[in-house]
Amino acid sequence: MKLSGALLLTVVLLASPSRSASGQSSALRLVVNGQAVSLAASPIAYNGQVVVPLPGIVEPFGAAAAWLPEERAILISNRTRTTIRLRLNDPYAVVNGQPRLLPVPALLLRDLPYIPALAVFGLLGAWTHLDEREGVLYVNSVVTGVTVQRTGGSVRLVVGATGPVQVETRTLTNPDRIALDLRHAVFRPTDQEVPVGEGGIVRARISQFQTRPYVTRIVLDLAQPVEVRLAESPTAFDLTVEVRPRPATARPAQAPAPASSPAAPSAPANPPSPPPGAPGPPPAVPPAPPAAAPPAPPAAAPPDAAGPPPGLTPQAAGIRILQVRVEPGPVTRVVVEGTGPMQPVVRELPDPDRLVVDIPDSVFVPVKQEIPVGTPAIENVRAAQFQADPDITRVVVTLRRKVPYTIAAEGTTLVITLTDGPVRGHVVVVDPGHGGRDPGAIGPTGLVEKEVNLDIALRLRRLLVADGIRVVMTREADATVELPDRVRIARERGGTVFVSIHANAHARGGPVQSGTETYFLNAHSQALAQLVQDELVRALGLPNRGVKTANFYVLRESTIPAILVEVAFISHPAEEARLREEAFRERVAEAIARGVARFLVVFPVPAGH
Repeated sequence: MKLSGALLLTVVLLASPSRSASGQSSALRLVVNGQAVSLAASPIAYNGQVVVPLPGIVEPFGAAAAWLPEERAILISNRTRTTIRLRLNDPYAVVNGQPRLLPVPALLLRDLPYIPALAVFGLLGAWTHLDEREGVLYVNSVVTGVTVQRTGGSVRLVVGATGPVQVETRTLTNPDRIALDLRHAVFRPTDQEVPVGEGGIVRARISQFQTRPYVTRIVLDLAQPVEVRLAESPTAFDLTVEVRPRPATARPAQAPAPASSPAAPSAPANPPSPPPGAPGPPPAVPPAPPAAAPPAPPAAAPPDAAGPPPGLTPQAAGIRILQVRVEPGPVTRVVVEGTGPMQPVVRELPDPDRLVVDIPDSVFVPVKQEIPVGTPAIENVRAAQFQADPDITRVVVTLRRKVPYTIAAEGTTLVITLTDGPVRGHVVVVDPGHGGRDPGAIGPTGLVEKEVNLDIALRLRRLLVADGIRVVMTREADATVELPDRVRIARERGGTVFVSIHANAHARGGPVQSGTETYFLNAHSQALAQLVQDELVRALGLPNRGVKTANFYVLRESTIPAILVEVAFISHPAEEARLREEAFRERVAEAIARGVARFLVVFPVPAGH
């Protein structure tokens, strides 16, 4: 819709420069879990509320959003199965089927959907704060607490959170303890201390450790050396910390590391006085700050690697890192060899995803190494002297996608182990429409739909497998597969997402039609359909026929998110010619793969898979 004159009187653009505390001009910025979000257009103030354009703003909070123009509605969902539906100019949002009053409704301005940011992020469970002095709207995940599960000698600590948490781990000594810093995470309860007395842990302490930026710290006070593994839930934002005593035969000094956590910029969470990564006295556990205390802008992320500072020479003091080598495979090992025990500090950085391992008090003898890896998940490994005075060696693993990993320090060797497993346990079923005695539609010059569908499907499989996603095909050749068998294959092979690929055709003698459209039937499939349609329209440049519902058998009988893509009209002469082109079919496959990957990031694996 276009804003009326009366409505325009209540709307104030926030793009005009304002004065920050430093006296510099700045426009309103959105920072979600430490990530500065690039807005598609200027935010506005509407009846006292900040309203921001929808594209790209909820993804850093672990959610996906779809604009449904035909319904004049917005759909937002995340891995916890929270679903928020907003309609233009409707003062109520529907959250998991329940109406919730909004301070202002969603709007359409200059053909972009806008949402009331504080209210919608609040419905997703976020902590929000509009810092008018700095001109920043902060959105952070909330840590709700820690529960302890004892499992026969080992201990699991489940950290509850309302959104993605970004973990930085370090080993501290005198006394021995492990610190897990959840960056850009707000801890709203009072300080928590949980007696454990098992698994090598004396107690666990949790508090708001820092507010510039927000850091929630969990400290595990240790009675003996332990092994630690962190794992992220595929159906919630909880973080599970599994701790068990290290076997007596194992060497000391293992450093814990996240198994799979969202990447984000990160900086050392210790107070500024000690050198980065240096062990020090046990950190005091300060009380949580008042709810109204405004945060400062997040510190800029350090560069992911650096060459040796000018004039740096190896010194006798500290550790000398002799080399880094890589043993690639389904389980890739990055081995760091040194002259003494190492206590690494582990963090993750985004865009691109990188695993960063800093080794304090160390000099990197080879000066610089860059090792191409080229596995589906790992691009390369780089190592260099990151800093002098104090000396820090930095090892960077550049990822093509996030994967589980562990880090273990054994004597004078540090081993980073990365498991190239499937994304969140998902299995994508790719269904090339028609086949065998069913040719599908036939184009004006004789192009056969079943052949086009299969070619695109095989390309899609290649792309998904290269991204570490398990794929099941309903057919891999020109074979007849009945509709009930397609659904059965998906069910029996553990499918969690179903994508059926077709080429469209208009009725014989009817008007010539063109464009791309994607069908769904059940509500849990709508976000998948919209994400795939968005990617196809962007990549192909064909008319956007939108996302629609249809009672197709493979959609009706599927219990998992299922869509049917009509790539283009094979009956349209120009689009038939495009469908003949290998480059065009590759773009189709790439677009579908991107849409599916965006969906898998936030959609949980269904129960029982």
